[in-house]
Amino acid sequence: MISLIINLINHLTYLGIFIGTFIEGPTVGLLAGFLARIGFLNLFLVYAVHVLGDLTADFFYYFIGYQSQKKLFKKINISKKNIIRAEKIKKLFHQHPKKIIILGKLTHISGLPVLLGVGMSHYNWRKFLLFDFLATIIKSAILISAGYYLAEFWTKANDFVSCLSWFGLLFLLIIIIYFAMKKLIRNLWKN
Repeated sequence: MISLIINLINHLTYLGIFIGTFIEGPTVGLLAGFLARIGFLNLFLVYAVHVLGDLTADFFYYFIGYQSQKKLFKKINISKKNIIRAEKIKKLFHQHPKKIIILGKLTHISGLPVLLGVGMSHYNWRKFLLFDFLATIIKSAILISAGYYLAEFWTKANDFVSCLSWFGLLFLLIIIIYFAMKKLIRNLWKN
């Protein structure tokens, strides 16, 4: 899955980010932030495309929930576990719609059931998009920032490993010289 996403981004750049975000948003957000940090992509375009891709995916799942036909769930391979969760969320949703949309979006594990449940409850799509957008701009910013700063850490770690490698080579050279000198001195004492 990761290699597919990397190939999408590498060959299609921003369109690859959009498609990849639709498939696996958090992973693509981290990877895109990383690529923006090393100068391969523009940070602001990455952010805008990631938000757009994530919103498109969310609206797609909202629409599937809105249709809420069991046949449709089976066709697109949504697990029974997620359908049962979505039914529970549908019941809770009428009490706290805004909180459920935002928290569902910010917690990755409950995202799909929340999106399906919101759709199943036939919540107004404009309101859904508004609250989903607010949560998405926060989540995308967090993911892309994390990828961006991980790239900085990776660069520093790479420099550290490179430095460590030079010290290792120097240490190995000192050991080789030490044993060579020891053998040379031993041979000189014998003669």
